[in-house]
Amino acid sequence: MRIKRLQAVNFRNLQQLVLEASPSSNVIYGDNAQGKTNIIEAIWLFSGNKSFRGAHEKEMIRFDCPSAELTLTFEDEVREQNARLVLGGKDRKKVFLNGVPQESQSALSGRVACVVFSPAHLSLVRDGPGVRRKFMDAAVCQINLRYREYLSQYEKVLAQRNALLKDVVRFPDLRDTLDVWDLQMAKLGTILTIYRQEYAQKISRSAAEFYRGFAKENAETLSAFYRSTAFPQGEEITAYTDEAIGTYYQAVKQSYEQDLRLGFTTVGIHRDDLELMMDGRELRTYGSQGQQRSTVLALKLSEAQILKTVTGENPVMLLDDVMSELDAARQDYILNHVQQFQVFLTCCDAANTFRLREGTVFHIQNGGLTAEKTL
Repeated sequence: MRIKRLQAVNFRNLQQLVLEASPSSNVIYGDNAQGKTNIIEAIWLFSGNKSFRGAHEKEMIRFDCPSAELTLTFEDEVREQNARLVLGGKDRKKVFLNGVPQESQSALSGRVACVVFSPAHLSLVRDGPGVRRKFMDAAVCQINLRYREYLSQYEKVLAQRNALLKDVVRFPDLRDTLDVWDLQMAKLGTILTIYRQEYAQKISRSAAEFYRGFAKENAETLSAFYRSTAFPQGEEITAYTDEAIGTYYQAVKQSYEQDLRLGFTTVGIHRDDLELMMDGRELRTYGSQGQQRSTVLALKLSEAQILKTVTGENPVMLLDDVMSELDAARQDYILNHVQQFQVFLTCCDAANTFRLREGTVFHIQNGGLTAEKTL
């Protein structure tokens, strides 16, 4: 998977931008608010996902312009392809793939495989379990289409159970109907737990290797563990069996009184966590700024590596403001030791580009892009 060319018209501050990409590393440097992140965001939209900045469509259109247009030329092992997004205008967002209109932006999922890192992703370490669950769900969805379907079904069952918990307070006779939803939760929750546990094991091994690449002489060891609220701590669920479903079901049943009091379901995959540890200590509490940033980078690189292993396709790495708070050795690793991926990397300081041994360095100013050197 390689991106060859990006064109942006009236996308944020990118009035007329053309980026001819290197097949290896693409480093984009410039002062803040010049458009570096806008380029990363523009590429990311072609992955079929919403903006990683949480922006609405109208916020991505240049001020005083009715619409914006993005065009991406890319190639896989088979052929060169072209995708186009039109934001705004009289109609809703328009999506084209090789000139053919698509029903929605999500139709591009799997066409342009990307993994993105931005400073906002530090919340993977710093914030609560919900952020890490979303990370796992998004990552597993990319490599297993059935997971998305199971997760959607689970969320519907959970919503029904939570609504029923509130109704039982007024209508006690409804209590017996909870059993139907409890069993459905157990069936769906068990299969989703199996997928998540398997992914957690893979990403723990891969992230530990990437982190050692960052740390080098340091003896720090990164590890990740899946913490289930339905299954006993440390129990690995490897098969979808009646016994496993029964364990999940009993955990949900035993939480009934607490759930009724609180008005929501307290046990299940929607309450689980991916616990991140550094040398056996909780990273969220004891990790330094550098350790936390390096951990998120290791997780993102691992996400890309797993995606490559499972799908056979090399994803594109989008690394926004990745150099901040990293020492020279870790910056060098990012610049020169991820050659298996095509990389788009932004930074503020031109000095960060001096150690680049292969690729193209771009300078951006007021939304205008200049290719300064190719190595």
